[in-house]
Parts: sequence; C-alpha cells; structure tokens
Amino acid sequence: MMRSIVLICFGLLLPILVAYRFAEREPRADFTYVNPSGVHTLDPARMSWTQDFRIALNVWEGLTSWDPKTLAPIAGAAYFPPEISSDRLTYTFRIREDARWSNGDPVTAADFIRGWRRAMEPGTAADYAFLFTDHIAGAEDYVRWRQETFDLLKSLDTVAQAVEHDAAFDQAAKDAEEHFSNVAVESPDDRTLILRLTRPCPYFIDLTGFPTLLPIHKSIELLRAQYRGAPYNRLGLVTYDPQWTKPDYHANGYSGLVTNGSYRIADWQFKRRVRMTTNPHYRDAARLACRTIDMLEFDNLSASIMAYESGDVDFLTDLSVPYEHELFRRSTNGERPDFKSCKVLATYFFNFNCVDEEVNGRVNPFRDARVRRAFSLTADREHIVNNVLRRGDRVARSFVPHDAISGYGPPEGLQRNVEESRRLLAEAGYPNGEGLPLINILYSPSDEKVCQAMARTWEDTLNVRIDLRALESKTFAAEKREHRFMIARGNWYADYNDPTTFLDTLISQNGNNDSGYSNSEYDDRLRRANDASADEERFRILQDAERMVVERDCPILPILHRVEMIAVKPYVHGIIPNARLWFPFREIRVDR
Repeated sequence: MMRSIVLICFGLLLPILVAYRFAEREPRADFTYVNPSGVHTLDPARMSWTQDFRIALNVWEGLTSWDPKTLAPIAGAAYFPPEISSDRLTYTFRIREDARWSNGDPVTAADFIRGWRRAMEPGTAADYAFLFTDHIAGAEDYVRWRQETFDLLKSLDTVAQAVEHDAAFDQAAKDAEEHFSNVAVESPDDRTLILRLTRPCPYFIDLTGFPTLLPIHKSIELLRAQYRGAPYNRLGLVTYDPQWTKPDYHANGYSGLVTNGSYRIADWQFKRRVRMTTNPHYRDAARLACRTIDMLEFDNLSASIMAYESGDVDFLTDLSVPYEHELFRRSTNGERPDFKSCKVLATYFFNFNCVDEEVNGRVNPFRDARVRRAFSLTADREHIVNNVLRRGDRVARSFVPHDAISGYGPPEGLQRNVEESRRLLAEAGYPNGEGLPLINILYSPSDEKVCQAMARTWEDTLNVRIDLRALESKTFAAEKREHRFMIARGNWYADYNDPTTFLDTLISQNGNNDSGYSNSEYDDRLRRANDASADEERFRILQDAERMVVERDCPILPILHRVEMIAVKPYVHGIIPNARLWFPFREIRVDR
C-alpha cells in the first residue's frame, strides 16, 4: 500500500520537483532541509512558531545556548554560568570577548538591551512580551506607561488637537528614557549585563536563550520611524521598516540583516527558500562542517517527502501527512531507520472561543463553560490516538505532559462521559443539541483526520451540526488570532522546562491565549505560584490551576501529547532528536 501511495504522490508532484530543480541557479547547499509552512517572521520580538525559532536560534545567539540532546542551558554569547545573587534576583552576565556580529562588530550588552526593549515596546511587542513584564523588575510599569502614552496620543491625533498632540508627544519623548531607566537592566560596560527580577524564577536561565531575548544589532536604528526628531512614530510607538530582516535590504544606508549566530541569512526568496551561510566572524566558524544551508519551502508536505526520497533534501522536520501512520510503522519495524520518532514536550488540543458573543454572525455557545465541558466530556482520545493517527502519540487529559517535568504531576483530567455531557448541554439550554448553531472548527490541512473524527463524535453524541474549515497555515494563524472561530485546533510546544510554559498561555491577556479565556482566580493562582518559596508548594498551586482549566472551565480540550516524526538521511550526522525539535546546525556534518 505504501508503494502505491508513494507512486501516486510522485506522479502528481513530479512536475513541481522538476521545476524546482531546473530553477536552481547555484550549487546545491551543503545541507538542505524543509521547514513546514516556510517563514512567518524572522523578527525575534514577534515570532512564535517553532519553524521560525529553528532558524532564529541558528542565525542569532542569546546570552545562553542549549545542549542539543538535553536542552539544558550552556554558554552562548555570554560566559556560563552567570553570577546569581544569594536572593536569586540579580543576574550578572559577562559577554564573551570573541562574540561577534556577522559584520565583525563586537556583541555588546547594549545590543541585548536594545533587543529586549524592542520586544516589550508597544509597536513591536507581540505574544512573548510577558517574558519581560512578568520577570524583569520595572518592565511592567514601563510598558503600562508606554501604553498610556499611546492611548493619549491616539486620542489627540486629530487636526483640531494637533497642537495638544505635538506638545504631549514632545513631553513623552523627553520622559521615555527616564521611565526606561527604571527597568532593571543595565550595562556598566560593553561586556557586562546586569538584570534584576521581580521574584526568583527557577527557569530564568533557560529563558535567556529563547528567541524573544536575542540581541539586535544597532544598524536597525537606521530603519526606525521618527516624528518631530524623536525615535517614535506619530503615536509614540517604536516601529521599524518591516523589511529590516531581509539580507539584501538597503534603505537609508542599511547594510541588510546583521546577526550574531553561527550562520547568517545570505538570501531569502519568498515562498521558495532561505539560504544560510557561515558567519565568518563567529568564534567557531572554522570548525563548522556545513558552509551553506538551504531551508526550502514546498506547497505541501507530500512534495517535501518526494524531494527527500529523490535525494534533493537531506532532512525533514515534519512528516504530518495523511499516511504518517505508515511511515511510523516502517520506522518502528526497521524498514526505514531514517524515519525517527521524537517524543516532544508538546500538547495537541482544541481551543474553545470563550469571549466572543458571535462568530461569523452566529451566536457563540462556548462562552458558557457548561457547553465547553459538555463537548470535552465526549472526546474519544483513545480512538484518535490508536485508530485515527496510529503514530505513537500519548493520550492527553492534561495540558502539561505527564512525566515530562521533574517533580510536577498534572491533574488526571476528564474521563469520557457522554451521559454527563448531554446533561450539561441540556442544563445550558440545548437539550439534545436543540438550539445550537452550526459549529465551525478551524484547522490547517494536516489536522484533517483528527478534526473529521472529532466532528463525527460531536455529531453522533450531542446531535450538533459541524462545519469544518481547513485553511493554509498563515491564514489559519490569522483567523485564529482574530478569534474568527468557535473551535480551533491548537498546538503548544514547550519553550522552557517548567509547567508554566503551558499554563501561562491561559492567563488573561497573554498573547498566546487563543481561546480568550479570562479568569481572575486562575490568574491569581499563577501569581501565587510565582511567589511560592518551595518547589513542592509551587507545583501544588500550579496543579490546582491546571485542574481548573482541564476539568472545570475547559477553555481548551487536550487530545494528545505529541510524537513528531522527522526524516534524516543516513549520511547526515549531528541531528539529535529532542523534546523541542530545535536543532543546532553548527553540530551537523554531511558525508555524502
């Protein structure tokens, strides 16, 4: 059967591959891989997708890096470990003398402060701004002041109030540095970065290698918006020309993207590829085995598998195709040792829209927790894992995977109970599903089988009508961000090794809170966990908080803890499967 599938796909996709190969105008890269859905953004302040992280963490380098097998923090642009005060609040990092940008400039502490300030500024801040406001002393007050300034200038931004607007703008621009000086990050010299936390954070060193905390080269200031001679736009926001991440962009004398990792972006062809070459000024540049790396983008995953099978691609980071179960079977029986399973620290779930009264002109019933819980109680996770996907995933009733984080035990979660789900639905005013609108499920094409299975379950058990909406990756992300869904597929991959990497995403106003869930009791528990003095107490509070969202309020419906499949050619060495699917290209060697 597998042979037939491959032959059919090959016949359909051969023209694509031929066109790709004949379009090549350069020698093949030393190493070639496929990043699913291409690049969403290469701006560290705005990225939130694993495939973007994978590139960013190879072309930039944070204060720390990570061990490719254990993911434990190791030295990066700074020496390791940092100095930590006895109260665990003050961290002092020493930047390495040999840390260099790709144009040869030394990496300085000011470069990190520039990157961090961008990532918390209204105008550039995105989903992960909370990493600063939650942890760095003074950051929350600064961001609040900046937001108030923006709100004021926006209210005055009319022709009739032009004089008042400009006076307010001038005052805000004058006061900005004074307010930022209260954020507890400082650089007494070029190679010393000192920061102070609001409270002890047991995983903070893990965060210092995360993309949002990467440094930014000073050349970006050439592309910063300016109004009335100040480095802010008319509304007082920090904004930059969005083309700044392109390697061949030269407006205002800009030299193109400058990075400090082991590789640099040499060429970026939209919807085709990103070519990386070694950073000639990287401290270990001479020992990098792969001098050129291509990240390719294909229209679909089957095309990437065909490219891999034909030898045009050396590494696939994703095998989420309809016949993935067959690839898994062949990997486990020894037929294809190049297909590898990775037990990742990730959960596949569904978001319920908890906030909008209407979705696409229809009443949204999922604002009622009883409806969300009713839909959750019918989920047949075992059927999805064992019969639909058949690729080795683990059933999930909790958000945080079991046995993944030492010392933490997630709650048991909900067991399937169709009778109770029908009772709750009737209690909410929808007996036997009567009165429920057409329920839409938003997902991307690789989720087709799971979403069809869930739709059948809900139709059969709750007598509801389901509308399945499959959208390509970037459109799906935009629709989900704008809450144009009732139910939407969700994935969460751990950013660091702590339960809060999952649980923080459900805090009110968190940039990754796609469900729109907001509960002050839940938020308060997360805050109390942060203040706990002992790990045992902290984990107990976090467990209670997780129980609230997976057993009572149900803003999300956990389905499975993921196993991801990758494909690595036998001649490729140095790719080590790990729980985050982050791969340091500096370790790769290709022996064709």
